[in-house]
Amino acid sequence: MATKVVKAKKERKIRYEDAPLVKRFISYLIDWYVGALCTAIPIAIISQKLTNTMLNQNIVEFKQPYGIIAGILAVLFAIFYFVIVPAYIYPGQTLGKKICKIKIVKVNNEQVTIKNMLLRQLLGVIVIEGVLYTASAIWHELVTIITQTNFVTPLMYAGFIISGISILLYLKENIVLCMII
Repeated sequence: MATKVVKAKKERKIRYEDAPLVKRFISYLIDWYVGALCTAIPIAIISQKLTNTMLNQNIVEFKQPYGIIAGILAVLFAIFYFVIVPAYIYPGQTLGKKICKIKIVKVNNEQVTIKNMLLRQLLGVIVIEGVLYTASAIWHELVTIITQTNFVTPLMYAGFIISGISILLYLKENIVLCMII
């Protein structure tokens, strides 16, 4: 009986260090801008069709169901940029993080998964503390359209408070809320 000899590959354990605040901030600004562009694309296209201008980005003012359609597409574009890109295209990196040469990894230094990115980016950043992201404003507007109740203002203030807590937590413990999720 023949035996098969298989060379065992040594797994390289890479230890990631926390990125400096300046790099993280520059990365955030790039991602904020690119994420806003991605989110605005479907809204601009629908706005152009409805009003002959791309300038109207307020989906609450769109004739329904176009506001809901634009909002859902915008959120899907945001999910593509903030979740799919770092989960599959550039593992652990959005465009801003790639440019700044930083990476999102799990606490144990393993690569992030689609589940991690959905929890971190969609739930943590866009829904809970994402008052500064366009995608966050879009889901606020979607809830307003669907319920016919103004949720934009209260959700915006709640987001400011949660984002403030997250910033204070970062300054004290070097961790933000979306990293805990």
